[in-house]
Amino acid sequence: MRTQANVLIVDDDPDFGAVASNLVELEGLSASHATNAREALMLCREKDFDVVLLDLKLGADSGLEVLREIRQGWADLPVIVITAHGSLETAAAAVREKAFDYLGKPFPSAELIGVLRRALEWRAGRKSPDTTLQNVSTSTTAIVGNSPAMVAVYRLIARVADTDSTVLIAGESGTGKELIARALHDNSSRTRKPFVPINCGAFTETLLESELFGHVRGAFTGAANSHRGIFETASGGTVFLDEISETSPAFQVKLLRVLQEQEVRPVGASEPRRVNVRIVAATNRPVPELLNSDDFRQDLLYRLSVIHIQLPPLRDRSEDIPLLVEHFLQRTNAKLNRHVIVPADTLDWLKSLTWPGNVRELENAVERAITLNASGRLLPEDFIQFTPAPFLQKNELAITNPVPSLSQEPIPADHSWRCAVPATLDEVERQHILATLRFTDGNKLRAAELLGIGRYSLYRKAERLGIKLDSLSIRTTEP
Repeated sequence: MRTQANVLIVDDDPDFGAVASNLVELEGLSASHATNAREALMLCREKDFDVVLLDLKLGADSGLEVLREIRQGWADLPVIVITAHGSLETAAAAVREKAFDYLGKPFPSAELIGVLRRALEWRAGRKSPDTTLQNVSTSTTAIVGNSPAMVAVYRLIARVADTDSTVLIAGESGTGKELIARALHDNSSRTRKPFVPINCGAFTETLLESELFGHVRGAFTGAANSHRGIFETASGGTVFLDEISETSPAFQVKLLRVLQEQEVRPVGASEPRRVNVRIVAATNRPVPELLNSDDFRQDLLYRLSVIHIQLPPLRDRSEDIPLLVEHFLQRTNAKLNRHVIVPADTLDWLKSLTWPGNVRELENAVERAITLNASGRLLPEDFIQFTPAPFLQKNELAITNPVPSLSQEPIPADHSWRCAVPATLDEVERQHILATLRFTDGNKLRAAELLGIGRYSLYRKAERLGIKLDSLSIRTTEP
């Protein structure tokens, strides 16, 4: 009677195969290694395996084809997919073929052993595979990464997408919150219904209420006709409320009623109307900060964060930068009909940067560098030359300009600030906001995005700091 569980490792890299085999055997399991599709299927026919560890990249062979063959011939054999080319699309392709789980290289040995144990327990019938990936749509191909943090996000999407639970996505500006919201919608039973994104920070309170709840004729000056709000027109679908933390307490009360009662009362209406939408919200503020905030209702926060997805900043998953650069490189090359490449040294340099604007900043930098590149090879100077913000390396404290003193003069174009005495925090903040507004040519929404705050937070800060946004005069100093 067989007492050892058998693990088949399918990977064309002999070094990885040896390391993985050693890890498996240290756990008291038996390991076999195949380097191509033919060997893998031959071993499956010759030996009774309990779990397969399968790389999707097998040189000339397709790991997905191997997965399909295993599913057809050995339907109850759990297959753990591994790849160094991590993306939601890769995970989706695997789960369509009923992979048990997904690991992105490199991964901690403890994570591999943990997944193997769960697969073996499922195989033995002791419990269901609660970490098994479900049907993850490939439509969100811009979500790229195989770092542990991103793999955890993929798994969470798989678990909660096809539910009606509200979701709060938290993360810094540029981390891809709307992409995650779309992935949740695309992988739910609501996928054939509308997905409607709304930037709450881009509307005044009155306009936001009218846009979402609708209004009846004569509800306010200029309301010549009745208007159905998004909560009604998106019936059966998903409404994504970005920058939810920028809404007023009065609006938050009305949104709470939508979540509790599944009904809305259009502006000026006497009776509520039933609605059927899933609400996914996002904020760039830390959730603990919201919890202790005086301007955000705790009861609404609890309702919104039934499921909480925390997106990591790019600096905390720098191992994903080469994958992201390759993704943006392929897309931009195809769009511009170019054949630009990125040498390994440039990738290493890009990994060393902090990227305060996260994935969005990296994407813009890559596209800009490719567009303006003439050599066919992207070098660090291609990025430095066209990036307005200074690049800072990790663990490096760099102050590129002296701190400005408080001045009523418009901020000069070259940011040549001078300070004779130490500035207060308010003075520094005021000048930083002015500099950002100058950089965006007075575009307040864009300035707020660069500052990592909502538009109404910008208005409040401007009022507190004495910045007159409507009459702001920005001049360019003479050289």
